[in-house]
Amino acid sequence: MRGVNGYGLHQADDSQIELLRAVVLCHPGWDRLAAATFVPDRSSPCSWLHWKERVFVPALLSGIEGARFAAAAGDCRSLAICDHAIDAALAPDLANASRAAGAALMEEYLPPKTEKLWMRYRSLQSSREVPGHLAVVCAVRAVAFHLSPWAMVSAYVFLEAKTGLPRDGFALWVNMVADCLTARQSPKSSDLRAA
Repeated sequence: MRGVNGYGLHQADDSQIELLRAVVLCHPGWDRLAAATFVPDRSSPCSWLHWKERVFVPALLSGIEGARFAAAAGDCRSLAICDHAIDAALAPDLANASRAAGAALMEEYLPPKTEKLWMRYRSLQSSREVPGHLAVVCAVRAVAFHLSPWAMVSAYVFLEAKTGLPRDGFALWVNMVADCLTARQSPKSSDLRAA
């Protein structure tokens, strides 16, 4: 519901509230997150188009979807395969930034105490057996908190948007999420449509 509350502030609609809930569950320190893979193209009217077409769709989307599936199955080996695939698909500078963001998330925040996959994957990442990309770590957290595929991918894109777009650009961040969720229609991502 949109409108002005008693304090004269605009309230977000329900889909934005759900998006922010997913963001906080995927990354509790989202407001302090450093850039991962999104570098805006200032020459384009749609500054994320280059990222969406050259990084998100070919390198991240299938990896994050696969990581969520593997995490839901408790399959640490498949999760590692997704992580390594993302690592191979990203340019070295983007891969380094994504690994650093994933490592920071893994070190600073814990999932529910019963989440054993997180602890196993954290050990693998600490020993450098897996890259620990932000997208994969977000997928593991999303499964730990029972988020839908739509919510997980939305939260991840929002995190990327927040680090590269103007700090006061909440509406712009949400627009980037909506645009990126319509990036590819396939049987695997058919439920990932913009709200």
